[in-house]
Amino acid sequence: MSSVHTENGAPVGEAPAPWGAPEATVEPGKGGGYFEAGRPRLGGLEKPVQFSEPRQAVIKALADTIIPPHPDWPDASAVDIVAFCGRYITPTGYKNKHFPWADEDSFVAALDRLGQAFVDADPAERAKAFEALEKAEDPFFEQIRALVYYGYYSRPEVVLAIRKNVPAGRDYHGPPLPYGYIQSLEPWDETTLAQANDNGSYLETDQVERVDLSKITWIR
Repeated sequence: MSSVHTENGAPVGEAPAPWGAPEATVEPGKGGGYFEAGRPRLGGLEKPVQFSEPRQAVIKALADTIIPPHPDWPDASAVDIVAFCGRYITPTGYKNKHFPWADEDSFVAALDRLGQAFVDADPAERAKAFEALEKAEDPFFEQIRALVYYGYYSRPEVVLAIRKNVPAGRDYHGPPLPYGYIQSLEPWDETTLAQANDNGSYLETDQVERVDLSKITWIR
């Protein structure tokens, strides 16, 4: 392996790459081509995956389908969801280690399958096409949905809109720092799931009772 070098001239497995993985591998997914098992790099990939203009258009159309435009809120297609996706999918040649477990090759292939026809479709047709992905249990459905939700609600302009439009969100300042909701970024193993029973409890849906908010003046 020492005879194989990266573009920077360092032997494979020695040069740093996104999230601490080797910069290159002899074969994709082999020779150390994995993201580190610990926490992902803050802010995602240092060098985001780049999308062609047609693929960017599909991502924006998907964003507006998942979070439909509303006059009181920023459009999802206008808050740079494309760049957010590029920072949180796994580049070609590396194995997925972090949420949302989307690899570049499969991700762009899914964008290409939707293509310009999806971009040109009206909102109802787009919603129907997106629903078809869900019914087919296509992994891309959960990947793009998660990226759009997390990307959208992390944008400063959306945080400001929450403060303005949601009475209970007037003091909202975005996700907890520095890692946000870390359990959405790291896999939940059996140990983590087992600890959930020790740290809290929950009510089943039919046990939940509505709270009377009529006497709470600060939300009016």
